[in-house]
Amino acid sequence: MRKRTVFVAALSAACLIAAGGLLASNMGFKLNYVLDGPGNNGSNTGTQTFAMPFNQQTTLVNAEDLINDINTTAGSTVVVSVSRFLRTTDKLDGYDGATGNNFTLTPGDGYYVKVTTGVNYIVVGSHDPNLAITFDGPGDNGSNTGTQVYALPYHTTASVAGDLIDEINTAAGSNVVVSVSRFLRTNDKLEGYDGATGTNFPLAPGESYYVKVNSSISTIPSHY
Repeated sequence: MRKRTVFVAALSAACLIAAGGLLASNMGFKLNYVLDGPGNNGSNTGTQTFAMPFNQQTTLVNAEDLINDINTTAGSTVVVSVSRFLRTTDKLDGYDGATGNNFTLTPGDGYYVKVTTGVNYIVVGSHDPNLAITFDGPGDNGSNTGTQVYALPYHTTASVAGDLIDEINTAAGSNVVVSVSRFLRTNDKLEGYDGATGTNFPLAPGESYYVKVNSSISTIPSHY
């Protein structure tokens, strides 16, 4: 099993997280996130989802910056591509460092990273407690099916998919979430949960998730 470690800037804050208590919302993070290459930890093609804190490193502005940073950490060119999910088409928009769309990194958006070999990538950043996340329903802001890939806070209060569903529905005041899904790097397929059926999988820092809603909702994410 992969081990992912999250360090908080202040030791006291880390203790509060472990105890399930509250802490300052502008805390910083340092995450050792394992990017698996093909065959590493059962990875099929070396593809995985990836999430950064809302305030990422200031040197990371676009897809190329992220590619270069991961390659620098690895000490060689390991990134095949970085992609984002386009809610207008429900398709991926990718960049390989030379071709494709060198898109801007956006807080709250999750990404796909494909690598040729495994690398432990150190993610550094902090949380923005005032950032509201908008989940677009079908037809809103060009959304096709109401689906988006969400990078939730590292210190989210949600521990499983059902918690995230409940959080968004509570903010909306009605049941707007159709499903929450995760990408399985072992078979490059989605595993979903609708609040009653499917797999109520655990949420992990550094992973991003598909959230599908039937109506738009804007909310400030819950966190410790």
